Amino acid sequence: MSSAAANADVIYNEGFDDVANLAAAGWVQSNNSTPGGETGWFQGNSGIFAAESGAADSYIAANYLNAGLGGNVDNWLITPVFHIEQATLITFATRTAGGLPGDNLEVLYSLGGTNTSDFFSLGSILSAVYPIDWGTFSLVGTGTADIRLAFRYLVTDTLNNGDYIGIDSLSVAVPEPSTIALFAAALLMMFVATRRRRGQI
Repeated sequence: MSSAAANADVIYNEGFDDVANLAAAGWVQSNNSTPGGETGWFQGNSGIFAAESGAADSYIAANYLNAGLGGNVDNWLITPVFHIEQATLITFATRTAGGLPGDNLEVLYSLGGTNTSDFFSLGSILSAVYPIDWGTFSLVGTGTADIRLAFRYLVTDTLNNGDYIGIDSLSVAVPEPSTIALFAAALLMMFVATRRRRGQI
């Protein structure tokens, strides 16, 4: 977690300790892959890699089997509604297993809707730069609204592309006044990964 987040009031966080209970907490999953595959979003597999924090399997994962062989993955994970204020800091960690290329993750937001057409793109982590160790990504909300975020896992042609990704440590925090300047800096670094290895601060 960044020092800015450490000095902020956390208003929402999700460590994905129990993916099976996400729907009850307001999360929505929508797998629009073509053709549909064997998997959706699922509990992390510690045999592939361990979580960024917490128990070894406490992250959410998706893989190329979200679509049939040779198909295209388009798998959405949508958060519950949460309220953002000026300079609300949103952070999450993600990584790929890295065995094969082609994993991409788009991050989007809506003003509360859950239809994919309700969402606006904030940016993407493309395969060429997808971290192979946990990387922390930051966003700064600059308005006042009730929103949802969406994580959209994308792979083209699963016959040749796609591997396995994890998402962990989603946090939404409101800064203390003294950290506003840090958040302004964070805004300039949107979607720039700050890699760190497990056990490092």
